[in-house]
Amino acid sequence: MMHLERYVTRIKPAIEGFINDPRKDTLSLVEREIEGFNFGEMRIYQVQTVVPLVVKLNDLTGESQELRTGLMNCLRNIVSHSYLADEKGLRSILVVVLQQIRDSKGAVMRPNLSEEIKLAAVLCIHEALSRCTTDVLEAFYTNETVVVIGQILLTLLEIIEAEKYRKLVKAALQCLMVLFYVHNESDRCDVVLRSQVANTIFIFLPKVLIVLFKASLKDEKVGETIKSMSIQALGRIICIMFEETTEEFKKLRYDVKAFRNLFNNSKDCPAEACEYNYFGNKSSTAEEKEERLHQMQKDRRSLSWVMATSRRIRPILVETSILRAHTSPSVRSTYAEMCCLLLTDCAHNLRSNFIHILESVLALSEDDDRKISQLCKDTLLQLQQQPNSQHIFDENAELLLDAHLNKWPRVLHRGEDNEQFAELLFLKGFLRNVNAEKLQLFFLVPKNLEMFVTCLLTALDMRTTRDLLNEEYSLRRIQDGKSKELAAEFVKLPWRQFKHVSSKRTVDILSDIAALLGAEPAINRIIFDYCQDLVLQRSSAMNESILLLTMMVSPQAKTARESRLVLAELLLEQILRDEHWSLALQPDAAWRLKVDKPTQWFEDRTPGLYSSAIEVRTQDCDSDDEQTEVVHSRVSIADAQFNVLHTCLILDAVGHCAKFIGDTFDRHIFLSLHRVLLKLASSNTFVHHAATFAFVSMQLALKYAEPSHFIECSTDYITFHLNALLKRSPESTAAVDILTVVLQYSSRLNVPHLDSIFQTIREECSKSHQTGNVQSYLRVFNAFLKHVSHWHSNTTAEINAEQPPMQVDEDQSVLSTWLHVLEKPQLLQDENADINMDEPVAEDLPESDTEPEPIKPVLPRHIEIIKDILGQVIKFVSTAEQSQQIVALECFASGVPLLADYENELLPLVHLIWRPLVEKFRQKDALVLNRCFTLLHLLGIHAKDFIAKRSLSDVIPQLKQFLKVASVHSKSETPLAQTQEYKLQLLLLQSLGDLILGLQLEGKHLHDLLTTVALYLSQAQPPELQTLARKFFLQLAVYNGPFVYVTLLQRAHLKDSKTNVSQIFGSMGFRIASEADLQ
Repeated sequence: MMHLERYVTRIKPAIEGFINDPRKDTLSLVEREIEGFNFGEMRIYQVQTVVPLVVKLNDLTGESQELRTGLMNCLRNIVSHSYLADEKGLRSILVVVLQQIRDSKGAVMRPNLSEEIKLAAVLCIHEALSRCTTDVLEAFYTNETVVVIGQILLTLLEIIEAEKYRKLVKAALQCLMVLFYVHNESDRCDVVLRSQVANTIFIFLPKVLIVLFKASLKDEKVGETIKSMSIQALGRIICIMFEETTEEFKKLRYDVKAFRNLFNNSKDCPAEACEYNYFGNKSSTAEEKEERLHQMQKDRRSLSWVMATSRRIRPILVETSILRAHTSPSVRSTYAEMCCLLLTDCAHNLRSNFIHILESVLALSEDDDRKISQLCKDTLLQLQQQPNSQHIFDENAELLLDAHLNKWPRVLHRGEDNEQFAELLFLKGFLRNVNAEKLQLFFLVPKNLEMFVTCLLTALDMRTTRDLLNEEYSLRRIQDGKSKELAAEFVKLPWRQFKHVSSKRTVDILSDIAALLGAEPAINRIIFDYCQDLVLQRSSAMNESILLLTMMVSPQAKTARESRLVLAELLLEQILRDEHWSLALQPDAAWRLKVDKPTQWFEDRTPGLYSSAIEVRTQDCDSDDEQTEVVHSRVSIADAQFNVLHTCLILDAVGHCAKFIGDTFDRHIFLSLHRVLLKLASSNTFVHHAATFAFVSMQLALKYAEPSHFIECSTDYITFHLNALLKRSPESTAAVDILTVVLQYSSRLNVPHLDSIFQTIREECSKSHQTGNVQSYLRVFNAFLKHVSHWHSNTTAEINAEQPPMQVDEDQSVLSTWLHVLEKPQLLQDENADINMDEPVAEDLPESDTEPEPIKPVLPRHIEIIKDILGQVIKFVSTAEQSQQIVALECFASGVPLLADYENELLPLVHLIWRPLVEKFRQKDALVLNRCFTLLHLLGIHAKDFIAKRSLSDVIPQLKQFLKVASVHSKSETPLAQTQEYKLQLLLLQSLGDLILGLQLEGKHLHDLLTTVALYLSQAQPPELQTLARKFFLQLAVYNGPFVYVTLLQRAHLKDSKTNVSQIFGSMGFRIASEADLQ
């Protein structure tokens, strides 16, 4: 009675008020009154409420869109609280609501509709269809209502295809599934109703499938939800049209012969002649279309229609297979559900597409998402447990694999990542599910084996670039750290760059496929032997073969260890052969004009209307220009790139084999360690990185805490191979390069026994016929000096740690400097007062006739070696080879600090190096100049009095000139990367202050340097150079504040320098006067 009273006293008057005066406020009153009312309690409520509102909505057609939108939302609210038990009422609601957004006469959407009214109409249709009883639906889905259903379908498809409002598109997709009776609340067990729905709407299937197919493959702008809903609707609609519900189909599930026919019917076959009865073309006349429509309504979903349509939808199911490589787990999950549904419920009706659906389920059984893979695995297991489909994969493995191997080259060369990943995902699922014995029989056929391995090697095709030839002449020390940190640091393998594969997930799945091949003893040896033959035959794919074998041997998860250990031993036996370790890693020098030969230009002009000229450069020839080598024996750039890549892959394989084998790898140390050490000494950056990876992998596999421990425990092996190399080929650089690395990675406890070897190298370096090995000798010297310097710095740090540093009163020092300079001012024009060289006082001189000659102290052995090394490398500073110049200068820069306490040994060497060093300062090679200034900086610290006057006349003018010229370049150009000139500018600005302090420069030279560096205070200079210039002036403010003040004051008025000058003055305690201060 409470409900009846509420309805009579409140709801009915509100509805009558709205019908009499349709306005927004009266409609709002109706919405408030019906809120929470149960219209399903008595059917009279529905009749008295819905009917007048539907009639009024029909009357308001064409009126205010906002009012009609609210009225449809109100109707949807009422219907959602009841069930429609009258088919006529349902039809009336659908027709009236549809008229609000669609013109019934023109069968098109009404123009200028808001998204809100479209959404309200779609939601109202959705609610009306979903709140109907089964009897109403059975009465509704008949031939009499096909027109209404067709209009609703076309409206929904237009919205899905053209609308951008996501909420509206989602509502249309939901309504479409309700209209096909495939929504989540539908009864899948009601076979009769599902069949009736399919028989009524199957005429519109082509248009529906095309729209849903396009929506499922749209770009990511539409969002994952819309793509997932489109895939879900596509799968469910295909399923309701092709599901097997009759007794005949149930019997086929147990018929082995019928199941095998699924694979035979999957092949491409021509369309039957009767297909024109179901699918017309654009040239069909209206009479033909009408006749075809009546025939389809009469025959309904006949067996011939099912077969014909199944063949027509094959492109849709083939194209959507790309979705198994989608990055979104929700999209892949929906696609997996679709494929599993079709595979279990529509296998025979979709026999033309069975193999494509099966491929997708196979591929997704290896998906990264556990739920997706488990769903597909359960479906495959259920399929294999059926009596008619046992051994499904074993019997059809060759058919499946051949189709994909033939398609793979085209997929690979198109370079589309999703397509590549989808194919590889299928191949991974195929290898996982097919019986190993069946695969073995397949690979025993030479043609099949060749095709399969070739496809894998093509996917692994390596890309060679000019970066492979990059070199670094300086010594590089291995990084220290914990074992896990070192392993993580070198896990990146930059030489693994592929031509056709780019994404990480595709490379990872290739590794998974190789790991699966290596895990099966029945097939891994077959593939291993084939790839090994390619390596032995020097095939063009030998690098890819080595990489494939490496992936097979060393997977991420150490499964099937016993079978892989056999492969690892065989792989090491192959790659540790000498032929893989003696390749030329540098191309031959390019032919070029020699600068020391006379040349001239000859010009020949042809007069006429179009004049032309030919210029030919000629050059004198002599016997030195004669070719002494065969052309085909030269090493081209492409050959060198291939060799570098091959060497990196060999080292890659050694490192991964060591990681996989573990502590039992010690049996291979004798043959592998000296080869890896030799490549560690390579100047090629990629080879050095690969050798470092191999060395660290071997160290960690054998559980050594430090590289030095590894070297110490392997000294016997290294010594044996050093002696063997020296005896076999004394002119070879291999032994010297290995010794360089041993020095670099050794501790000071295991170096003394190398004294005699140093003596031999020093003697060989002085011989004229050893010019070809000079670079290697210099690298050994540099390695030794770096080693001693490292030992010396560690010892000094240990001593300083026990002694507290001295405290210096910086403020007092600054004050004393200012007072000293102000009391004794020096004229800038007085060049004789540039530097104070205190003459020794006569009284302080010792009397030689009264004192005995001092006994020359005995030098430590390492000091004697350092002295000999520096004496040897001086002559290579003046050589024409840039690489030798760089290493020689680095040797001297490492040796000078070590001789700082031995002045009698240092100064003669400084005297000898000075003239070659000055000559290098006059050259324009920024790479060499960088090392020259580093050496000059060290000489200014450790031999400042000795080189003071020489520097003023020989070097300082060159530095000033370079800084002036370079300031113009850095001011006008903004390089994308640091050039050698820019790096030299950074180094000069960083260290020039220390050089001035070391040489105690004063007067004109100091003023000129300050003026030159002041150019870098301009705002137009790069910020990094401005910062270094400010630090330079602040450093010298303590040394000679007045000079700094006067120099900066000259630039304080310049706009581009004012900001930096103000900062420096602020740090010195000054402030530039403003206009207000001057008034």
